[in-house]
Amino acid sequence: MSQTPPPSVCPGCHEPVQSHWRICPMCETRLQALVCPACAEPVKENWKRCPNCEAPLLCPHCRRRLARGQTTCPQCGPQEQSIEPVQAAAHFTDAICGIEMVRVPGGCFQMGDTFGQGMPTEQPVRAVTLDDYYMGRFVVTQGQWLRLVPENPSRHVDPKRPVEQVDWEQAVAFARHLTEAHQGRYRFDLPSEAQWEYAARSGGKQELYAGGDRIDALAWYEANSQGQTQPVGTKAPNGLELYDMSGNVWEWCRDHFVEDAYSRPGGRNPVVTAKTPDRVIRGGSWHLDAWSARCARRFSCPQDFFGPGLGFRLVMTPSPSGG
Repeated sequence: MSQTPPPSVCPGCHEPVQSHWRICPMCETRLQALVCPACAEPVKENWKRCPNCEAPLLCPHCRRRLARGQTTCPQCGPQEQSIEPVQAAAHFTDAICGIEMVRVPGGCFQMGDTFGQGMPTEQPVRAVTLDDYYMGRFVVTQGQWLRLVPENPSRHVDPKRPVEQVDWEQAVAFARHLTEAHQGRYRFDLPSEAQWEYAARSGGKQELYAGGDRIDALAWYEANSQGQTQPVGTKAPNGLELYDMSGNVWEWCRDHFVEDAYSRPGGRNPVVTAKTPDRVIRGGSWHLDAWSARCARRFSCPQDFFGPGLGFRLVMTPSPSGG
């Protein structure tokens, strides 16, 4: 004979409560465990940011706690989510996938093979000017990918390793879905080739690899990778605190690949478009030599190509309208 379960009561004042209530209406004792709104990690009342994915736990305006699945405060609404703090901040972590972005101050630099070690496609060196933007501190990991996409395509499976075996269209779609999840307040995309090289060179500095000339300290490549990708952030960063821009996996860029692209004027915020299926990839990979991990190294793949040595990193710009 089944028994009727006893009614739920508040542990603080023993007031009868419903199972779906979040707080007791009598004494305001919390009835449900607190979790991160982005990744559902258990969190504490006094925490302001999730220790697992770094997503904010409180509304930056009214300081109310965000519930699971919320990216904007239901009281303040998205119209009050000013983008000014993001524009001024040195770092920004998106609340959907936990992707940490680093602000890259714009500037002018000499783009191309300034060391004289590369291919004709890396010449002539040309002047390029870029506006400010945000660049992913790491390539997108498998754990971050799985927060938006149901299946992991990677060969070397590990949530902390780069997602790989992703073609150009899939990488662009991921950026688009992340933009939509943020209700358009932030625009995510693949970096332009110029944005990628400028960031890899720590803001356009004279650097052979991303962070200097000590390849073994900076990059996972053929000589030290043990024949596979490695968890992101386990080598030294460059001067902008960006990791793995040399080695680990190639990274898709937004531009079409044109061999004589550098014979064209650089100008401001250049992006090369052409009638070709080939897209630029940058950075080298775990299975290639140090020469391929140079900041100036340009290579290409058809945009429908995918492989275990090819991933992607995102850039972000706040929406001028705030969504």
